[in-house]
Amino acid sequence: MIVLKNEVTFNELERKIYEYGCEVARQLMEQVLKAMDEHLFKERDTKVYRDKGKRKTSIKTLMGEVEYSRRVYQCDNENGTGGKKYIYLLDQVLGVEKVGLFSGNLVQLIIEEVVNKSVRKSADSISNTTGQRISHGGVWNIVQAVGENLKTIEKEQAKAVEQECSQGQRERAILFEEADGVHLSIQGKDRKKGKRQELKVAISYEGWKEVSKGCYEVVNKLVCAGFEPAAEFKKRKEGMLGAEYNLDEIQMRILNGDGGNWIKNQGQGEEVHYQLDPFHKSQAIIRNIQDKQVRATMLTFLKENKYEEILMYVSALEKDSTDEKTKEKLRNLYKYFSENSQGLMPYLERGLELPVLEEGLIYRNMGTMEHNVCDVISQRMKHRKGSWSIAGGGNMAKVLAWKTSRRLKGVISQFTSCQITGKLAEAIQAPLSAAQVPKTIGSGYSYPTKGSWPFEGVFKTNGRNVIQMLVSDRVL
Repeated sequence: MIVLKNEVTFNELERKIYEYGCEVARQLMEQVLKAMDEHLFKERDTKVYRDKGKRKTSIKTLMGEVEYSRRVYQCDNENGTGGKKYIYLLDQVLGVEKVGLFSGNLVQLIIEEVVNKSVRKSADSISNTTGQRISHGGVWNIVQAVGENLKTIEKEQAKAVEQECSQGQRERAILFEEADGVHLSIQGKDRKKGKRQELKVAISYEGWKEVSKGCYEVVNKLVCAGFEPAAEFKKRKEGMLGAEYNLDEIQMRILNGDGGNWIKNQGQGEEVHYQLDPFHKSQAIIRNIQDKQVRATMLTFLKENKYEEILMYVSALEKDSTDEKTKEKLRNLYKYFSENSQGLMPYLERGLELPVLEEGLIYRNMGTMEHNVCDVISQRMKHRKGSWSIAGGGNMAKVLAWKTSRRLKGVISQFTSCQITGKLAEAIQAPLSAAQVPKTIGSGYSYPTKGSWPFEGVFKTNGRNVIQMLVSDRVL
């Protein structure tokens, strides 16, 4: 009747039906939350938690905003000061205290959107494809809440490594590490420190595997990112590794970098072998040598690993040059190579006794950092002409890093997932009965609840109506 009278399109009809389904789901969720709160009220330790009545609130979900009332309890402060505090047991069970009144599924969806789109476009996409209307400010708040939780986890992991009680179980004899920085535009009060600030990025992996003919990818890539000072960043990077690996079993580390001091300091010890990134070696020559023939000679020396010849050649060119700008560039090139002389030779050419890799993995030349910086950070945070605060950009970077490491989804689930125990499942079993939902939805949409007729109190199709009529005739 709706289609024929109002001439609505199928898309409009689909949207109306979807909205109706979300309305049913919201009412069912309200009943479930009410049952959960009642269960917690009955099962609580009455000596610890004193009931202080109910307070109305709402939680944002995939099907829309669900309004409900839950009890607030008074209890003693845990710090022993003797004061009182007020808590919501239901909020603790739902895990909303860490990210706000958002369901875990909605948080997951928001993060999946915002790592690829702007905050505003993410808000529009979620509002158009779910029953939940959300502003770009709401999306941004979720990113910040998740980022702050990731910071806390990183801090705890770093502390565990310092105390030699990290939980990593994966055992590998060799680990490959690369690090680089990307300069991002800064806004607000943080701009006083400089219009652009370096975001540090580090990755680790176990080796390479061939995924198709001539195409390789690194295995078990982990990413750490942040604006932290170099010393703090190193602790967090080690914490990341300690949460995954048994660090005592790592016999050798190969560290690839662009020559920055903070990168060299990321790896120290006899087991660490530093090498200068191949891309940056070539880039230094191209930027500082203007003569094409001289440049070709230098790149040939580089390809053949003739680093002493490079230094002598650059020194001779600098002495013979009469142009001051050319001499300055040659001095810079000589300084760059001489300060990184110990890392000029690729690790594969050093005669190192490399451990045997896991089955399916091979050794290859390092130098994936530029690619990773682009994919992990730059495409989302730099190439869209955006600017960031230190705190906001740092949180976004951590979300991107954890997602690339394939660790983000599990972490979000940990602090947004409600664990349904046996007794709690029994408490919400009744509200989950789909037969009860249609009785309270829509104008004039209710059915008798007494009697023993088939399909009473449930949604009726035409077929079910016919069956009721047949049974009615036989009984009469």
